[in-house]
Order: sequence, then structure tokens, then C-alpha cells
Amino acid sequence: MPRGSNRLKIQSRALLSALNSCVVILIRLIFKTTRLEYVGDSIKRCPFADTGTDRFLYSVWHDSVIPPLFCGREHNGVALISQHRDADTIEAMLKAAGMGAIRGSTSRGGASAIKKLIKLAEGKHVVITPDGPRGPHHKMKSGIVFLASHSGRPVIPTAYTATSFWKFQGSWTSIWIPKPFSKVYYLVGEPIKVPENLSRKELNDYTELVQERMEELEREVHQLVSKKPVEEIVSFKKAA
Repeated sequence: MPRGSNRLKIQSRALLSALNSCVVILIRLIFKTTRLEYVGDSIKRCPFADTGTDRFLYSVWHDSVIPPLFCGREHNGVALISQHRDADTIEAMLKAAGMGAIRGSTSRGGASAIKKLIKLAEGKHVVITPDGPRGPHHKMKSGIVFLASHSGRPVIPTAYTATSFWKFQGSWTSIWIPKPFSKVYYLVGEPIKVPENLSRKELNDYTELVQERMEELEREVHQLVSKKPVEEIVSFKKAA
């Protein structure tokens, strides 16, 4: 029985890997039909932009991970994902999409764990879903601010939307994928510098600040779809 169980486990992982690869191929095909639009100077602060020696922590809501992952450029970043087994699928999909992953936590292990994370991400930007791994939906946790305080890396808030998309509902949040031939909008905010050695109150204050900036960007990017006046939009094709 144990041998049979191990064999089934290996086969399941192989099947999962194949399935993830198929999903990634399908999403890539969809993105080839979309038009990517960067609001204002957002393209200058994306993970694939030339930021010199500066490295950032990108804040991305859990339901919006698809657009930055399939932006059509080589990534200069890694994603921080949970050590829980549930994240195995996410890691496999990231790998299939060509983006690295670091298994770890911004809330466990203290300063030594943070140093290890930064060492693993040396030379790379770090993408974090601050409302993961189990929600609540669009509710900022303090981990990204804690990491910023200990690493010296500023936090960059982001927001995304599309003119039309499919939404797949999970247990605590959803994930959306743009429909073919839609416009996908990228809005990348200004860096938020977090001081070192924050008190508990300061940690909460900066967490609220990042939450507010994320919400502001969400409102702004959704105005694009509602046709309300917004600042200049830079086409991905023009910017490239």
C-alpha cells in the first residue's frame, strides 16, 4: 500500500505539472490578443523596467496576479509564496510562466527569516500578495511592511483591470483572467519608503498607508473601464 500511495502521489504531481503548463499556455495565447496599457509613467516602475540598483517590494492583490505575471516581458522578480502545501500549485504555475518563487513568510521566523528571504531574492524584485494566503479579500496584512522595514526596500502598490474578463471564485477570493481582445490596464504607484525599527503602532500605521494607496489605485484604474477622465495612458507597444 505505501508503495502504491507514493506512486499515485508522483503521478498526481506529474499530472498537476502538465495541467499547469496547459493553463499557462492558454493564458499566454489570450494575452497575445490583448492590448496592454500602462497609465502615466507606470511602465518606468514595473519589475522589468531599468531601476538601476534599486529593488522593490511589489504589492499585488491576490485576485490580480495574472496581469503582472503575463505582461509579455522577462521578469526581474520573484514571488513570495506560502510554505503551505496549498502553494505547490502556485509555485508550479509560476515556474511554468517563467517566474521564480521563494517559499517563506513575512510573519514567521523573525529577523533571521527576513534576512534569508532577502538573500534569496538578491538582485531581484519581490512580488507579494499582501491579502494572502487565506484572506480576507483585499485586506492588507503587515508582513510586506515588516519586510520593507527590515530590508530597506520600498513598497510599490499596484492595481490592474481589463475591459472584460472572466472571474473564478475561490474559497475567500477570486482570480480574474482577461478575455481575448480586451484591454488590460496596469497602474503602478509611487514607492513607499518604510523606516527601520518600527514600533507596533508605526507598523500598523504604514500598513494602513499601503492599504489606502492600494485602494486609491484600484479606484483610479477602474475609472478607466467606466470611461471617466483619467491621466494619460501609455500603450505597451508604444512604450516598448
